[in-house]
Amino acid sequence: MGAMEAPETPTEKADGEASVVLGRVKRISAGAYVAFAIFSLISSGFPGFLALTCSALVIMISFLWLEGIVNTLLQPSPHLKPWRITVRALARYVLFGAALAVTILVARFDALSVLLGFSIVVVGIMGEALYSNFRSFTD
Repeated sequence: MGAMEAPETPTEKADGEASVVLGRVKRISAGAYVAFAIFSLISSGFPGFLALTCSALVIMISFLWLEGIVNTLLQPSPHLKPWRITVRALARYVLFGAALAVTILVARFDALSVLLGFSIVVVGIMGEALYSNFRSFTD
């Protein structure tokens, strides 16, 4: 008889389900970005596409940052190195600021594209809600 694996705890199962859901939200958000990018290129040209891309980048950075913070708070890892956390935070702020600057200065606030970009994660969450509701009806 081979070695037996330990049964999965409820916490491990919930963590696995949460990562699957977050993965689906990210994929749906990426699909929404592609659809919005095609629309922006057709309706507003390159400046609209640039505004959409920068605002989507800003919102995805914020979303991924929030995900990282929540994961860190819920599952603290031993031996956190303060300099790594500082470098990560500074890099995120630089990327965040650069995306906002391009949105404001280069794209000149194409309002529709900026709003579509900021709604990328919302569309992902709504898609996940629809998927969950559909799945609950079919089970």
